[in-house]
Amino acid sequence: MNPIFFTLCSNNYLAQAKTLGDSVLKFYPNSKFVIGLVDYLDDQIDFSSFQGMEILPFDQLGFPEFEDMLSRYNVIEFNTAVKPFYIDYLWSTYGTGHRIIYLDPDIVLYRTLDHVTEALESHNTVLTPMFCEAPVETSLDELVALRHGMFNLGFIALRYSDESNRLILWWKTRLRTHCLIDKPRGIFVDQKWMDLAPLLFDEVFILKHRGYNMAWWNFSERILIDSGSDFAVNQADQHLYFFHFSGFKPGSEYITGRSGESQFAYKNRPELKRLGKEYEKTLIENNFEFYSGIKPKLNFFVAKEGFKTKLKRKIKSLLSLF
Repeated sequence: MNPIFFTLCSNNYLAQAKTLGDSVLKFYPNSKFVIGLVDYLDDQIDFSSFQGMEILPFDQLGFPEFEDMLSRYNVIEFNTAVKPFYIDYLWSTYGTGHRIIYLDPDIVLYRTLDHVTEALESHNTVLTPMFCEAPVETSLDELVALRHGMFNLGFIALRYSDESNRLILWWKTRLRTHCLIDKPRGIFVDQKWMDLAPLLFDEVFILKHRGYNMAWWNFSERILIDSGSDFAVNQADQHLYFFHFSGFKPGSEYITGRSGESQFAYKNRPELKRLGKEYEKTLIENNFEFYSGIKPKLNFFVAKEGFKTKLKRKIKSLLSLF
């Protein structure tokens, strides 16, 4: 039975979602690809252009919890909080025989996910760590993981079992009220909660292959190899399976929006340039400029800006001048 792939986004991220969907369907033409629209349908969007993809708005899932969650969560928090609810819905609707693979919309597949398929033969859940190697000195990778979680939840794969269903129900309960960006309290949306999964649930597989979920937070241990026809990571026989273009901005000379850090500039990581420029071209072809200008139709919670937040914003603004 073919896996079901899905992603989550609001209307303004549909160019990324379509780019991901095209890459998934290239390698899995018989699989279902679902765009979980965490927004209301917008009349100015021609959804018929998403051929072979299913658009599934959040308000069609029928979860009464969403109304209260919208009253407490901002756009990022709500987009991540609904993830286990979508997994629950997809199994309930299409059958528990399907493996479920979630991917963030700013990911691109470069080949079939063979290691994931293999892992799900004997495990309930597959996660990818933020990084895999212990640096000699304190590193950015470690600091990011301590703040944001040991696993990047831009990817998760599951097969149905009593244990994986228990994990999803546990995750839903936590994200109902605690899917927050609250790093002082040790909470970072849906992601930080998953640090507990290998402790609390059986058959959780940690996939450490360097070709899965390559992104700016693990560049210190991963070097892209561009052969001209294919991409590999660290060595020619270790293929790139998917790349996570987190923070990517078309037109930038950086692979991520963290443009203040020279390590992410193409001039310092030239091997990333073809990858980034090809992604940029595809985003533009998929109407990035149009979609990115659309404001979400949902009214998300907006917290009042306190003194500390205003001060931090002012300091960042001043630092950007130097």
